[in-house]
Amino acid sequence: MSHSDEDRSLPWRALAALAAAAGLIQAGGCTFNELDVADCETNAECRSAFGLGFVCNGDGLCDEADPSPRCEATYPPDLFEDRFENRDRIVFGNVVDRTVTLFQAFEHSAQLAYDQANSRGGVDGQEFGVVFCSVEENPDLDDLDHTEAAVASVQYLAQTIGVPAILGPVTSVEVQDAFLGLDGADVLMISPSATSPALTDLDPAEVSDDAPGLLWRTAASDALQGVAIARDMLSGREVPVTSVAAIHERGAYGEGLYEVFAREFTDGGGHVDEYPYEDSGQLAEAIAGAGSSGVQEVLFISSDTQTIIGFLDSISSLAEYDDKGLFMTDPAANPDVMTQSNAAALGKIRGTRPAPLDENEGVYASFIAAYAAEFREDVRSLPYTPNVFDAAWLLTYGAAWAALREDGITGRNMARGLRHVSGGQEVEIRPSGWTSVLQEFRDGHSIDVRGASGELDFDPETEETSASIEVWHVEDRSIVQIYTVNP
Repeated sequence: MSHSDEDRSLPWRALAALAAAAGLIQAGGCTFNELDVADCETNAECRSAFGLGFVCNGDGLCDEADPSPRCEATYPPDLFEDRFENRDRIVFGNVVDRTVTLFQAFEHSAQLAYDQANSRGGVDGQEFGVVFCSVEENPDLDDLDHTEAAVASVQYLAQTIGVPAILGPVTSVEVQDAFLGLDGADVLMISPSATSPALTDLDPAEVSDDAPGLLWRTAASDALQGVAIARDMLSGREVPVTSVAAIHERGAYGEGLYEVFAREFTDGGGHVDEYPYEDSGQLAEAIAGAGSSGVQEVLFISSDTQTIIGFLDSISSLAEYDDKGLFMTDPAANPDVMTQSNAAALGKIRGTRPAPLDENEGVYASFIAAYAAEFREDVRSLPYTPNVFDAAWLLTYGAAWAALREDGITGRNMARGLRHVSGGQEVEIRPSGWTSVLQEFRDGHSIDVRGASGELDFDPETEETSASIEVWHVEDRSIVQIYTVNP
């Protein structure tokens, strides 16, 4: 059943009332059943009848919700404009800071995955779409900080748009608060880059096929990275480092990674002074305190790009840091830090991050080529983009399992699907494998996927994956690998 342009020009409230009176529009779209949309009780009923972005108001009528200025970009671009044409799409959310170069590449990587799945027909003809939200701090939008914006965005996506799954946010603090902000909603969240060990505890301690967790990630926990940092320092390339000042942000990422590092470092005989910070004033005090502490090396843990750049610029003019080594974590390994930070400070850094794959490796090479063809950009210097690509494809796999094996595409049904991607027929994450995935799921079989970020072997007891860790340094504003540590 379709609607003419004249129909669409009517106010939606009036259209809802007329349709209800005529008994034309029912739950599940333009079909005939018992639900009167004029007497709607849930937002889902209105989305089913009118499309994305419609909610059930207090007067019992479907109405168009106020749009979120943070969530206006979509794939396809006409997702909101042609609501009826697109209402059968399987729509996910995406949450990043869209002003950061790296995170713009995150969006492109996700879109590439959905576009590839759609090119193969989606799930029995039902294609994918996405609503992109930004968590930037922007007074022209609102007065929210990054984390508050992440919470507001996931709530909008879950409650108003009605997505079953969200890719992102990207930092551990944002993920923690946003996941808690969903307040138990049946929405799957998968982060490509949040690495705090504390996130593991947000899902129930015991998960199973019947009761899967709703928080997943394609990045390994910092339980691995923290150990790698401590062991690199203690072993020493020339002289072992046994005294460290650790400056870290408060919250899930900074505290979680620091605790793993400090435990391993002190167990190995090292001494660490802790300098946590929560705002710019506390950070300035921490920089001064660490500089005058007499330690051999300073470990700096921050998930915010501009904070990392500011730290490197600050210490470049402080004589107290001239004889100290600098150790950074994976958020520092991004192009904005490399291009915008003080060159002398960059040259002193060692750091860790999940090890990128050999660029000639099959799935990763395919991702690099497809990204370059679509966006005219070399993605190899952009960390976590393969993890984003894999996360987006995993959402399509979860949706396929839910559509073919469960009673609908919900967050929990999708999560059940993700528990079937780490054992069975081997499948590479690329368009040519899509038909095999659908057939295996249709038959009730699991698959064993290999993605652009490597093997995605999720532990059935923790639903966590693992990865090798790269230790790197900077030469001419570029990341150069020193060595790799296997998990």
